[in-house]
Amino acid sequence: MPHRGPVPVKLFKKETAETLKVGPITIRVYEDGSLTENRVGGVLLEVPAGKSGPPMHWHRFHDELFLVTKGTLRFVTPEGEIDAKAGDLMTVPPRAIHTFKNPSETEDCECYMTATPAQYVDYFRMLAKATEGGKQLTPNDTQHLMALFGTFPPEVESEP
Repeated sequence: MPHRGPVPVKLFKKETAETLKVGPITIRVYEDGSLTENRVGGVLLEVPAGKSGPPMHWHRFHDELFLVTKGTLRFVTPEGEIDAKAGDLMTVPPRAIHTFKNPSETEDCECYMTATPAQYVDYFRMLAKATEGGKQLTPNDTQHLMALFGTFPPEVESEP
């Protein structure tokens, strides 16, 4: 990408986005960092009714923003649970312990998520590949993949 002069914009369409399946969750990759020099990546998470996201964790190196576009996404933290509804934005800075789930038994949830830096999008690709064909990951497998991207369970200290 040139460092000087004008560069083009790019429109990503839902129907042509790279689509990943991680268990019951569909992840549509819009920007994986290739156009932003890895400064930011953006995906759409589709969380079916009653389904949960990853195990409780925190990130050493990256920020996440979650903009709920449909339904409700419940964030679970050590301080309690917080419901984000359509139009709400949740900020998850480095070291914030969290997970999420769709608390509704009837309504699916959609959420646009950014990751800064964008390399974290590759974590979703690795998870999708590791769980192809319905393969279940062991807790050790999950922790290994998370650690490759600076993501750890709550009991791991955030400072070396």
